[in-house]
Amino acid sequence: MTELPDFEALRTSVTPEDFEKDPLPGWAGVATLFGAPAVDAGRVDGAQDGWVVSGVPFDSTASSRPGAAEGPRAVRQASLVFSSYLTSLGQWHMLDTRTGRTFRYRAPRVTDAGDLHVYPTDTVRTFQAVATESRRLSRSAQRLVFLNGDHSCTFPTFAGFRAGRLDRGAGRVGFITIDHHFDFGNWSTLHGPLYHGSNSRRISEIPQMRPEDMAFVGVGDVTKYDQYRSLVDRGFHIVPGSRIVRDGAAAALRPLVEDLGSRCDTVYVSLDIDVLDNASATGTGHVTMGGISTGDLLDVYEELRALPVGALDVAEIAPRYDPSGSTAQIAARLLFEFLFRTECRPSGLPPWSDSTCDELLEHQ
Repeated sequence: MTELPDFEALRTSVTPEDFEKDPLPGWAGVATLFGAPAVDAGRVDGAQDGWVVSGVPFDSTASSRPGAAEGPRAVRQASLVFSSYLTSLGQWHMLDTRTGRTFRYRAPRVTDAGDLHVYPTDTVRTFQAVATESRRLSRSAQRLVFLNGDHSCTFPTFAGFRAGRLDRGAGRVGFITIDHHFDFGNWSTLHGPLYHGSNSRRISEIPQMRPEDMAFVGVGDVTKYDQYRSLVDRGFHIVPGSRIVRDGAAAALRPLVEDLGSRCDTVYVSLDIDVLDNASATGTGHVTMGGISTGDLLDVYEELRALPVGALDVAEIAPRYDPSGSTAQIAARLLFEFLFRTECRPSGLPPWSDSTCDELLEHQ
């Protein structure tokens, strides 16, 4: 270009409406999950079919690397890159070339209710507020997404979700934690009974929670032998990460999905991002060696579609340890694919249509 354009003529030749439907780049826009409209947590429309998002920016029980309180905002910001996907991809028939499955993207209603109340120096008051506000959301919203800080936050978000569902007449509420660790500790010298390593134990102690309604998926760290035997003997479901890697998510999770699907009215799924090997997800408070891969984790979520999932959470994303932003991007992508994919089925196309693949895909 050798001369400047006539900007005044350009300006007067258009109206704001000419730009309204154009997508923004991934670093622009209001940082709600997937650019969803914001809503007051006390005014959630219980009649709408979709997902309501809230955050719990709390990490005061971190023992080694704090920073997960920054996770909810980071995931929201990372998710904006996907906000234009539905506009650009539309309702095309899609093929996942990693798995050979077909699907369509669709846009359920998603609204972002902002963050729940937290008190950084008062864990008990934080949990009281989060459980109470989560219960209110659970009474109103059809399905929930919690962007949690450290994994201790899952105790009050689950407790509130469960109470709200029981208020609405649910019978049994299942709980699945996808984590490299059991988080079944009882006491921390630093934090007492409420900390990021005790959330599963505290959930198991909620009145009327049954071991057979709880599952540990992806575990791979060392643990006390007696604790593991106790969990097995009491009837908790355990799917080690090594079995997912060895047998595939479909085979490894099939008994769990069938069992919880037959007994639970709704299921809450919690993800601690440190289930992934630290080479894949550096932005977390615990450095994981030997975790599962991102592909394995995508497959786990694909299998969980068969369950009546009423709530999801993602926890332990600490963006200060990941300047690339990829850990928050992974969490946002997992949520996007779970919320927006529909009509998932085997494609029947080569090279996924050989007999071995067909047998595997039939069970997905």
